[in-house]
Amino acid sequence: MTADRPLRVLCVVPDLRVGGAERHAVTLLPRLDRKRFDPSVICIGKEGDLFPALAAGYVPALALRRTKLQAVGALRDLVRETRRIDPDIMIVRGFNAEALGRIAAFLARVPRTVVWVHNCGETTTRSVLRRIVDRALAPVTSAYFGVAKLQVPYLVDDLHIPPGKIRIIHNGVDPAKFDPRGDRSAAAELGIGPRDRVVGILAALRPEKDHATLLRAARLVIDELPDTKFLVVGDGPTRGDLERLASELGIADRLVFTGSRPDVRDLLGVMDVFVLSSYSVECFPMALLEAMAAGRPAVCTAVGGVPEMISEGVTGFLVPPRAPTALAEKLLRVLTDPETSREMGLAARTRVESEFSLRASVAESERALEEVAGRCPPRGARPIRLSLVLDLTFVGGVELLMLELFRNLDPRVVRPRLICLREAGPLGEEFRRAGFDVEVLERSGRYDVRTLPRLIRSLRRDRTDAVLVTHHHRAALALGRIAARIAGVRANIVAAHDMDLTSVGKRCLPRSTVETLWLSDALVLLAPRQGEYLRREEGVGRFAWRRTREVVIPNGIVLPPLPRDTDRERARTAFGLDQQDFIVGIVGRLSSQKAHQVLFEAISAVAASGVRVRLVVIGGGERDDELRTLATELGISGRTRFMGVRRDVQQLLPGLDVSCLSSVHEGVPIIAIESMAAGVPLVVTDCGCLRDMVTDGEQGYVVPVGDAHAMAQRLISLAADPGLCTRQGRSGRARAEQQYRIEDTARGFERLLTEVVEVR
Repeated sequence: MTADRPLRVLCVVPDLRVGGAERHAVTLLPRLDRKRFDPSVICIGKEGDLFPALAAGYVPALALRRTKLQAVGALRDLVRETRRIDPDIMIVRGFNAEALGRIAAFLARVPRTVVWVHNCGETTTRSVLRRIVDRALAPVTSAYFGVAKLQVPYLVDDLHIPPGKIRIIHNGVDPAKFDPRGDRSAAAELGIGPRDRVVGILAALRPEKDHATLLRAARLVIDELPDTKFLVVGDGPTRGDLERLASELGIADRLVFTGSRPDVRDLLGVMDVFVLSSYSVECFPMALLEAMAAGRPAVCTAVGGVPEMISEGVTGFLVPPRAPTALAEKLLRVLTDPETSREMGLAARTRVESEFSLRASVAESERALEEVAGRCPPRGARPIRLSLVLDLTFVGGVELLMLELFRNLDPRVVRPRLICLREAGPLGEEFRRAGFDVEVLERSGRYDVRTLPRLIRSLRRDRTDAVLVTHHHRAALALGRIAARIAGVRANIVAAHDMDLTSVGKRCLPRSTVETLWLSDALVLLAPRQGEYLRREEGVGRFAWRRTREVVIPNGIVLPPLPRDTDRERARTAFGLDQQDFIVGIVGRLSSQKAHQVLFEAISAVAASGVRVRLVVIGGGERDDELRTLATELGISGRTRFMGVRRDVQQLLPGLDVSCLSSVHEGVPIIAIESMAAGVPLVVTDCGCLRDMVTDGEQGYVVPVGDAHAMAQRLISLAADPGLCTRQGRSGRARAEQQYRIEDTARGFERLLTEVVEVR
């Protein structure tokens, strides 16, 4: 195996009949980058219905046509073909392929073997023979790839696989192939009328899929909504039993058994809601991914990896297995609320586009295969050493973002550390507790000439590959870049986290930084709008020496679980406010930037309109006394809670009805992302990138900077319509899931660092 040719990847499967694991194979292999991979397939048995898809994707494939009773002949053929193909990696799926394939790989001296596991447990107890075979072949197995995080306990505890050999790669689908608008052209041939509501399931008719529970739930749904039909797509051994049960329940005329069908996309277009009723081993079902890509809300049992796919109350609902009443209740909830159904469908498709796309799945698979083969993307023999240089750490948005970024960087790719020029600051200890080196240079003042040589020595001692500085730490911004150049650091990067500062007579980037941008390897922006502002207002890019590579990497957060009613109650208790109050919150430093006075004036107007409004102010700063006095002058001191600086903001956000930002300038504020993640609608001023984050009327409202009257009117409209608050909160949650995950931010920095370090 040499790095100047593609990796030869041989996939061995029992056959390619219609099934989730088989569909995964025929979608993944044709899409591997042919400059890096040369895939092929061997079926031990017959070809199967999906076999032609490989030819269409130009993947060489053959079928040995051996039965289970012909194991010796199958092994002989498999060894012969494996030696002919001479793969670098063999992937095996399914028991006879896992056994015969790994034996053949050992005999043919294949360097690496991967078992791709598609189940979260066993429907029957593993035989003694299979346990012996698995244990004997474990030493010659290089890695085990799974498709759901919930497989890990099964793989480690039940199958005794070392955790270091396990890699989880989520399945993916191509959302562009699915129409979220819902084309019901296939309904007529199925006997479904234009007014019928349709619940659909796409699953093999096998016991573990538990269609019987769905049929019992169908009886309850039809009792409430007689115009509902149930579309059962798939075939299998339990079909006869299910047809008899449908007759016994008196719903046979409301069920459509289609058998196996190749036109899944057309059938999904007929459905109003998708359902899965499995009681076990539903790992990361392709059928659910396809339904989400088609913009269908889903009601599924909470088994296997399904909870990783469905955001409760946002993209669908989860119910316990074997609970027909609970299943019926959730189905009725979706079927009787078209607006909720539409929003859930859109959120489901958005999640596929952002997290479960085929493109992302293929990219992760390619990276995993290269790592197993020892041919990782070229990034040197060790991780990139990154030094983040700050003056000190504040409890602010940028510093908190950097802490979470450090935690989410892949240590195999980037090894980060923190250098503080003055002191560690309030967050320094948290960086240390998270396992990161923190070095303090003890800069004593603005003209401390010892700082630069100390920083140069630190970078050389660490053998730093890249220096990262942020725009608002001015000493670090200047000294960090100079020290990086003198110390021979291969790359230095500037991250800008603000904009619209000309409105308050300030700059985001100092003139000295703009005039020397050519000395930096990249300028990290939060959104395209920020780049436009810096070019228009601060002259970035106007001349050759003011130019560098501009890269957009949005802020992100660790996305918390969707808050429950108990979380809301707990937060309101912490505020000391009644559960019936309409609570508006603002989180941020008590500074002129945040313009709290605008929100205070708006709250005064909302209170005058008769709304039982309360204001929660979280944060500390130089305007604390001034704002307390203002609250008294406006007559809202009794309605206002000053909470001070809090580190439990994410736990408090579910207690708000609305989250506000009255700022005069912002970048991509973390609190706006956290509010959306908590399902809280936003009312924000039109500054920074907030208009990119909040679509007016969808995730909340955007009002002009300084316009207290407009802010008050939006708050009054939300107070009058709790349903509007709920809808905008759900839309915000969906957007946070789609665009603002810290994992995506970390991957963006990893890609940038890899590229700039290698170029230099």
